[in-house]
Amino acid sequence: MALLSEPFKILQAPKETMILYEVDNLHRQVFADGRKFPGSCEFPARPGYSIGRWEGDTFVVETRGINEETPIDGMGHPRREAMHVTERFQRRDFGHLDTTITWDDPKHYSRTFTVKIGYSLVADNDIFEMYCNENEKDRSHMMVPK
Repeated sequence: MALLSEPFKILQAPKETMILYEVDNLHRQVFADGRKFPGSCEFPARPGYSIGRWEGDTFVVETRGINEETPIDGMGHPRREAMHVTERFQRRDFGHLDTTITWDDPKHYSRTFTVKIGYSLVADNDIFEMYCNENEKDRSHMMVPK
C-alpha cells in the first residue's frame, strides 16, 4: 500500500496473507477469512487493518484504520484516518506482479486517485532490516502542514 521501491515479500496462506517490507521493518496482515471490518478501529495503525478477497485471478485488498501520522508517500502527502485504500494484485506471468492502488479520502482530497505499479520477481532473496534514522529526522521538512 506504499509507494516504495524497496523489496517486499508476500507470504500467502489460505486465510491470511503477510506482506513483509524491507523498509522500516514493516509488516502487514491481510485477513482473507471472510471477516468484515470492525465497527471502529480503536487502535489505528501505520499499515492499517486489511481484508482481502479473490476476484477471479486478482487478489483485492481493502485497508482502513490507517493512522494519520502515516504519509501516503515519501513526500509526506497526508491522509486522514477515514481513508479507504483498495489494492489489486495480479500476476501477469510468473515473474511479474501488477498492482493498482486507489486511495479514497473525501475528507481530505476532492476525488479518488489511482496508481498502477508493476513489480519484477527477484527469486531466492531475503528481506533485510532497513531503517534509516536520518530519513525520519529529515522527512519533517517535507511534510505538508495539517
